[in-house]
This record gives sequence, structure tokens and C-alpha cells, in this order.
Amino acid sequence: MAKKKVAAIVPAFNEEKTIGNVLESLLRTPFVDEIIVVDDGSWDKTSQIAEKKGVKVIKLRENQGKGRALQVGIDSTDASILLFSDADLLGIKPWHFQKLVEPVLKGKADMCVGTIDRKNLRKVLSWFLPKIESPFTGMRALKREFWESVPKEYKEEFFVESALTYFAKKRGLRIHSFILDGVSHIIKEKKYGFFFGLKARTKMFLQIAIINIFLRIH
Repeated sequence: MAKKKVAAIVPAFNEEKTIGNVLESLLRTPFVDEIIVVDDGSWDKTSQIAEKKGVKVIKLRENQGKGRALQVGIDSTDASILLFSDADLLGIKPWHFQKLVEPVLKGKADMCVGTIDRKNLRKVLSWFLPKIESPFTGMRALKREFWESVPKEYKEEFFVESALTYFAKKRGLRIHSFILDGVSHIIKEKKYGFFFGLKARTKMFLQIAIINIFLRIH
């Protein structure tokens, strides 16, 4: 049986403070054959830092949104297993990525999802995740064939994560969900400043709310 290729896709928009450590962990992760950073119109040193790590970097001239950035990365690889990672993670280790990709690679799951460790909600999340996998996380491993089966219009901007959750559940796919112990991220207000960050956060939540409503009534 031919070895299944695993590609890590990292969409990034002005993540110079954190992307280096994320990539360092990916580079040390077993099973990952290729790492692709899609710089989604950054004006900081995101691309330069990624290039110094020796990974493949694709630069978009303008910000096109997370869904489009993921698709650009996927179009540049022939990998059959896709590992999605946010670029703003703190505390991410190789074993976190391995825990995400291994069940899919070995045929034990169709999609594996990790949510960041919100310590104040840990007990609630531990109960909640097995019942309804979080639609908000960008940390996923999945089969390429599933990604390609999701209609294009549902893979725009922040629609993409809720859409993947919805279609996976609707089709009865095997989903493994877990908390990424010790992993957090920089909130948008700290990354971009309060007002710009709040605007970005509001846009994200509105998109998530809209797509979840639309998917259920369409």
C-alpha cells in the first residue's frame, strides 16, 4: 500500500510573533511530509520568518480570508491527508499535531479536531466536545476527499470551519475531538489593537452565526 502524504496548511495574516514557533513544532512532527504557509496579505514579517524555516510559502497580495487561503494551500499539494493549523498558537508542541493527524492517517477517523485549552471552561468542554464538535477551531486533520466534497460556497472566510463540522456530521463521518492541552492563542484585540481586533472578532462571530443558521435552513 502506497504511503499517504500529509501536508500541513498554515493560513497566516500578520502572525510574525507566533508563526515561527508553530512551524518549529510542525517541522518536528512525525508523519508531516510537507508544510505550506499561505501568507494572506500580511504587511509584517510573517513570510520572511516562514521562509527562514525552509517551508513552502505562498504570498497573496491581498487578504482573501481564511477559507480561500486554505484552498490556495491545498491546490499547491497532492497530499491525501490535510492538517490545518492556525498561526497564532501559543504552547503548541509536536505531539499535539501528531495527535491530530495520526487517527486520520491510520484510518481510525475521517476528521480529527483539536480545540484550544480554555482552562476556565475545561470541565464544560470535556463534557461538550464528545457531543458536538467545536465549529470554531482551525486545528483539524481530514481526508482531502472530504474537503473536496464540501461545496465551494461554504468554504469562504470563517464559514469554512462550521461547514466542515456540519457536512462531516450530516454524512456520518467519524470525528475525533479533543482539547489541545496547554495550547492557547493571542486574541485579536492584542494582535491588531483593540478597535481593529474587536472589528475582526465581530466579523468572525457574525460569519459563524450566519453560516450555522443558513446550513440548517437550506
